[in-house]
Amino acid sequence: MAMDLNAKAAYIRGLMTGMEFDADSKNGKVIAAMMDLLEEMAAQVTEHDDALDQVYDELETLDQDVDDIVSDLYADDDEDEDEEDDDSTMYEVTCPNCGQISTLDEETLMDPEGDLVCPHCGATFDVELEGTEEDSAEETDKQDQ
Repeated sequence: MAMDLNAKAAYIRGLMTGMEFDADSKNGKVIAAMMDLLEEMAAQVTEHDDALDQVYDELETLDQDVDDIVSDLYADDDEDEDEEDDDSTMYEVTCPNCGQISTLDEETLMDPEGDLVCPHCGATFDVELEGTEEDSAEETDKQDQ
């Protein structure tokens, strides 16, 4: 659009020159001043249009940078969540009633007040832990005697 304005202003100036326009007459002075104003306005619009294009380009670059930063931030959070999930140890427990194997986390397994409930048959049962440190200490004492 801006180039069109400059081209149109130049065309009108060419018409004025080709018509041997008298810029010294009363009407001629007004028209010549209007022509100067038109050319200045076209030049200003061109400058503003170029500046606006530059601002849009810089804004697009900033938007992409912000998207990259957000992706990096949330990617780190996702990795941290995955690592936290990996930290919890899971155990397989066999139901004494139906024989089905269930997977439990250490917190549920070690809860002293909570009885375990089989998700398959609904039976409630306790679990005896094998190979605990206390058992190992007792076995070592028995072997020493």
